[in-house]
Amino acid sequence: MAKDFRVVGGNDGLETTLATIASATVIEAGDLVGFGSATGICTKAVAADTAVAYAPYGSASGETKIEISKGNDFMLEGTTDADFAVTDKGILCDLVGTTTLLIDIGTSSTDVFQVDASENAGTDSSKLNVRVKINKPLI
Repeated sequence: MAKDFRVVGGNDGLETTLATIASATVIEAGDLVGFGSATGICTKAVAADTAVAYAPYGSASGETKIEISKGNDFMLEGTTDADFAVTDKGILCDLVGTTTLLIDIGTSSTDVFQVDASENAGTDSSKLNVRVKINKPLI
């Protein structure tokens, strides 16, 4: 299965840390995670999350720890829910989805992402390979 997100730029190594997850939680490599403040554990990210982290390796059922990104010194590439436009460069936007996580290019409420402003940000009229930076990192 293809990753929802992949790292495409930034520093030479992705700085990570271990976080706690519930043993029944399955997070695929390339997913984003959020934090349940009531439970104190990480979960697969959802649209309501106000901060996110990237999970480069994921976790299988039965595991209680997951490696997640620290900070936002890297660029992610993912798919948007609507066609990318050149005028979307630099905007703040959200996350959408449950099974497949997408960049919610037309919504600005949690603002967990900022769209890349470079010439590599995305292809006009395409949903694929749009670059974003985590605007509100979990750690």
